[in-house]
Amino acid sequence: MVKHWFRNVCIATALLQAVYHAVRVLVSYRVLALGGDAVTIGIVTALFSLAPLLVAVRIGRAVDRRHAAAVLRTGVLLTALGVLVIAASGDLIVLALGNVVLGFGQILVTVAGQGFITLLSPPGELDRGFAGLTLGVSVGQAIGVPLVGLIAAGSSDGGAVETTLALTVMGVVSLAAIPFAWPIRERPQAAELPSPGDRQSVFSMISTTGMRPAVFSSLIVLASVDVVVAYLPVLGHEFGFSVLLVSLLLTARTAASIVSRAFLPWLLTRVSRQKLLISATLCSALPTALLPFVPDPVGMALLLVVAGFFWGIGQPLTMTWVAGLVTAANRAAALSLRLTGNRLGQVLIPLAAGAAAGVAGTSSIFVITGGLLGTAAVSTWRAVSTC
Repeated sequence: MVKHWFRNVCIATALLQAVYHAVRVLVSYRVLALGGDAVTIGIVTALFSLAPLLVAVRIGRAVDRRHAAAVLRTGVLLTALGVLVIAASGDLIVLALGNVVLGFGQILVTVAGQGFITLLSPPGELDRGFAGLTLGVSVGQAIGVPLVGLIAAGSSDGGAVETTLALTVMGVVSLAAIPFAWPIRERPQAAELPSPGDRQSVFSMISTTGMRPAVFSSLIVLASVDVVVAYLPVLGHEFGFSVLLVSLLLTARTAASIVSRAFLPWLLTRVSRQKLLISATLCSALPTALLPFVPDPVGMALLLVVAGFFWGIGQPLTMTWVAGLVTAANRAAALSLRLTGNRLGQVLIPLAAGAAAGVAGTSSIFVITGGLLGTAAVSTWRAVSTC
């Protein structure tokens, strides 16, 4: 099924990302319903990333050795299991465990999907491949979040948000990815398998000029998206927004990312890669910081659209940036190193955000995140200006 591999990867990615993004919104509401607070949300959100953080590079090595198909299938099954555990959870501990399982599924699916792009894309087509893959991510997010918003709004009675039905539906969606994920194969070219001598160590890769700024930019963008997904429900609750309205606001951000990723190949013919990389963090910093100071849904939607457009540019371009810094035999491992950085940011920044919320309120989370985006913009500018 090599002929249709790209289509299948993108469809499976869209379905599974619909699950990850939607379930993470539902987890925030479920934590609140089970008696948790903003600090608890930060801890549970961090657990999604903590355990997979330790194995991302090993998964990348497996993909470089042509095991991407097995990694993808395992990720699909763990995703379905994680959603099931979260749906059945009656206390915060079980909920946290389900989020850990879901995190393992997500890292497997993500590394495998990116690995297929590096393994099977024609030469010079990485930008287009990563743009298509991340477009699938955004499409999935745009479908998943409003879908669970409608389901949760219809099944709640005005008190705590009822999430069980919506989580069950997401479990079914995760299983719907199986017909697309299972047929994908790597090309059977044993001669191209990397030898142990071709492998770069983690230290060697991270020491490569440009790698650290690339990883830092990527982790700040992804962590910023996670913070918005996890804490916009809390901010919306403080403003008196319904779960459906919060879901629509998050969807506005995702729709903007869809547009930027769909037009990324066109943008690259008119704007330099360096400027686009810097804009991913610089142009999203102020809109993110202003979110808690604009309690109007229309104003918040406009801010999220601006931030989402530039976040959509950042992820595929940092993938190509990282993959281009190493040899072909180490690309999946390097992308996994990038994901390790992403996960580190997803662990530390939500924990810090939760602590900040406990001391200075929910608003401080968005202000701090905006500051981090500005810092990443300076780091990226310094790195690309020397290239």
